[in-house]
Amino acid sequence: MKDKRIVVLLKYFKGELNPFDGAALECALETGSMDIIAVSMAPMSALNAFQSLTRLGIKGVFITDPLYASSDTQATSFILAEALKRLNPDLIFCGRQSVDGDTAQVPPMMAQRAHFAIKTKVIDFNAEKVILRNGEAFTPQNGTVLTFEKIRTLRFPSIFSKLGEVEIWDNSILQVPQEKCGLKGSPTRVVKSYESSVGRRQCQFVGMETLDLLIQAGLKKQRTEQNEDKGQKLDKIYFVGNIKPIAERIGFTAIELQTQGKSAEEIAEELTEKQAKAVLWEDSEELKILASQVAVLTGAGICADCISFRVEEGKLIMTRPALGGNVTADIVCESDMAFATVRTVKKEGTDVIFSVGKGATDEIERIRKLAQKYGAEVCCSRIVADSGKLPYEKQVGLTGRTVSPKVYVAFGISGAVQHTCAIAGAGMVIAVNNDKQARIFDYADYGIMDDVKNIKENEIC
Repeated sequence: MKDKRIVVLLKYFKGELNPFDGAALECALETGSMDIIAVSMAPMSALNAFQSLTRLGIKGVFITDPLYASSDTQATSFILAEALKRLNPDLIFCGRQSVDGDTAQVPPMMAQRAHFAIKTKVIDFNAEKVILRNGEAFTPQNGTVLTFEKIRTLRFPSIFSKLGEVEIWDNSILQVPQEKCGLKGSPTRVVKSYESSVGRRQCQFVGMETLDLLIQAGLKKQRTEQNEDKGQKLDKIYFVGNIKPIAERIGFTAIELQTQGKSAEEIAEELTEKQAKAVLWEDSEELKILASQVAVLTGAGICADCISFRVEEGKLIMTRPALGGNVTADIVCESDMAFATVRTVKKEGTDVIFSVGKGATDEIERIRKLAQKYGAEVCCSRIVADSGKLPYEKQVGLTGRTVSPKVYVAFGISGAVQHTCAIAGAGMVIAVNNDKQARIFDYADYGIMDDVKNIKENEIC
């Protein structure tokens, strides 16, 4: 890749470089290319931090204009695509997602606008070979967007390096129509944000000695079906994938949209002809990319990783975690068509899941041995997967798997909303954590305020 022009897209959140994007930049540097251009769309307050990256021997393009403030994914992808036309890259690198949004929508939307192919979730990389999270291996070709997991830490520049020049591009250069950027160009609107109550439970604190009894009781417990939502409904809603029950709760008429073998252009044309107002998409990787591409072609607002829906005054209200899982947001689309990707529960092969968080990473082997006693699957939170302690396919959370075992035991997991939303369907949740203030206890049936290492040896087979 030494002869390739590589554009790396970077995002800053609260003055810090998105670590997924940092990994993408490090991988670009490892290619040995002498033509690497870092691009960031941000307010002027991030300029100094961005310019410091030029000490790594790269060029910088900083995109900023008051007109671009409050741009959603549609508007952001449009602005970035206009910049890419001027840069004419061979390859585009970026992080899989941003830490404040977790949506991963911008890369496929931008790829669609730039007429690039896209390959997502790179977990292994060298100049000749790329491996994705799904196991696919290939050599990158020109005209491809690659999105990276946090597989690298960005290097520090040499103490002898000097700052390079950064080009500042505002709208006098990009000439983006005002109706395509900022709030005017953003079909999605946040109408309310608040702490999530999805999956909240009444926690009873017990001792570690009761863990086995609780698991046995949870395995015998009969589940109760959730009552069907009796609220307002849309007249008609389309859905893609195995989410018919969810669509039927939202619309009086739920129609499955067949996408197999169809291009994004063909699907967009079909939805336009049908005058579709709302489309739900299952959250498989392929469908999330397809939904983003079709949204570009139809101009639909798109809300990713939705955990619940309701209808008010004929409008679909979509609820999803935001700001890295710290809050939950209600979102509406002002466009003629609204898209939402829906978090769905993956059916597991075991009735018990033991999940490892940051606070229990030193006790993974102990947890594995205990899991053998119950035939439990060992999973983890995102921070554990990112650290490489357990593989990504074991990650539970909005950016991993949504699960519904009979018993879910969380060891050393703090309980961010992006994790607790993904375990709301569990029959019984048991949290083991030595911090009584940990949020996970608000979403557990039973809490054990203790260290995993205090499980007695005779409890482990």
